[in-house]
Amino acid sequence: MLRKSQFLSGALILAAAGLLSKVIGMFYRIPLQEIVGNSGLGLYQEVYPLYLTFLILATAGVPVALSRMIAEAKAEGRDDEVSQILGRSLFLMGLIGAILFALLYLGSPLIATLMGNQHLIGPIRALSLSLLFVPLIAVLRGYFYGLQKMMFVGVSQVVEQTLRVAFIVIVSMYLVSLGEDTDSVITGVNFGTMVSTVISMCFLIVLYLWHERKNDGGIRKLWAATPLLSDRAFYLKMWRIAWPICVSALVIPIFSLVDSFLAINIFRYVWHVDGLTADTWFGIYSRGGPLLQMATLFGSSIALSVVPAIAEAVKQKDEEKVSTLTRLSYRFAWLIGLPAGLGLSAVSEGANLALYGDADGTRAMAILGISAVPLSLLLATNGILQGIGKEKIPAKHLVWGVLVKIVTTLLFTSLLGIDGLSISWICATAFVCVLNMRTIAKLVKVEMFWRFDMAYPLLVANGMLLLAWLGMEAVSYLLHASHMSPRLLGALEAATGVGIGLLMYLGMLLIIPLLTRAELEWIPAGKKLGQLMDALKRLNPRSTRE
Repeated sequence: MLRKSQFLSGALILAAAGLLSKVIGMFYRIPLQEIVGNSGLGLYQEVYPLYLTFLILATAGVPVALSRMIAEAKAEGRDDEVSQILGRSLFLMGLIGAILFALLYLGSPLIATLMGNQHLIGPIRALSLSLLFVPLIAVLRGYFYGLQKMMFVGVSQVVEQTLRVAFIVIVSMYLVSLGEDTDSVITGVNFGTMVSTVISMCFLIVLYLWHERKNDGGIRKLWAATPLLSDRAFYLKMWRIAWPICVSALVIPIFSLVDSFLAINIFRYVWHVDGLTADTWFGIYSRGGPLLQMATLFGSSIALSVVPAIAEAVKQKDEEKVSTLTRLSYRFAWLIGLPAGLGLSAVSEGANLALYGDADGTRAMAILGISAVPLSLLLATNGILQGIGKEKIPAKHLVWGVLVKIVTTLLFTSLLGIDGLSISWICATAFVCVLNMRTIAKLVKVEMFWRFDMAYPLLVANGMLLLAWLGMEAVSYLLHASHMSPRLLGALEAATGVGIGLLMYLGMLLIIPLLTRAELEWIPAGKKLGQLMDALKRLNPRSTRE
């Protein structure tokens, strides 16, 4: 049975691990940009969305589908089937990974031609090697999702990202010392990604063995799934659940892939610049991508955590719990996605200076930050629909979103350049988010208080944005005459903006209050936060919401 704090604690663990992973992942961009410049970074960013698309096709649906099947099996008392589900999933995903590797490796010349850059062949082939291993990683993480062992998943993510960054830095420095060209350096960097996935897979295997150490016959049960090919019912069920989840999980990669295919061609044939300049522009625009993913971490973490929780409630025919979990997913995706997105916009100049040493593309980064708000809700609503068994609906909505993304990318990028690419993200994510929310409203009865749930957080978040921006401007004014490096100045500006914004938003969260006592009970240490809220309410007697 899911404890009250378990759902959100799982989401918080995944979000914290994801945040740490993203912070670690930001560091390699600093030396990588110094080594290969904006054009090299653009080359890396052109191929990475393609890899992410294949990666999600190979992995995204499996953890969610596996966690749902395990949660349903445990809810029905079929604990003995859990190991068999894992064994069959490992076999299936190993096969799919091998097929996708072959497609990407052999198809790399054609893909590079379609993307308008023959220099991508080597980097694409190097990244394709990872597809042999990441599906197995996805299965093991899905197993832990289903058991609500989010800490295992979080630790494995941090380990994988740390190894990936270490290999990227070491390999790029080594290749540069040998005098290799930019194409070879990026190829080597992508090969380092494959090495880190192999080590991460081994780490997850160790975690599995440690978890099963008290389970007599745990390994024997895992391989009791044989004969693997004869259980067609299992594979059909896995396919039915997983494929629409795979498609709906492609939001960020497929929108990024639209950018990769269209942006370079628009720059070259509409803006009439050469190939090197087009790569440089795309590299500058791509600076905001990792920050956008960081701002939407909690939304994606809710999506992963809510699927097994809602699936269990649906299986138990507990409509009240389904409604409660749906409302909580809405509330926390909005309460955290909103300040994360607007906060990114507020500190974009400082973050740009700190990470890349100049302010090029700051406006595009600030606009892209706004799209984190609808994107957080989009990811959370995907999880809700998947949990209640409507996994095909987000996939259908994404198709419409891709069409909106293509049209708005062609229109706004032709008119506004890299700023137009960012605007197209807002249009596409908001469109899909609205479609998801309309569908959920028809399927789940959720009572929303629009003034407290939407309007007040929006006002507070905009106040936070203003204060954070003023704090950054104050630091810039006070230190502009110093001989401080742009990176250090940007880091101080960003840290000041984040600190001021965070203190203001968290304070108002409890003072207004934007959270009820009932909602705090779902949060780890929520009782202590409730006591603090009561103390603040005594100082603010006008606050009457319970």
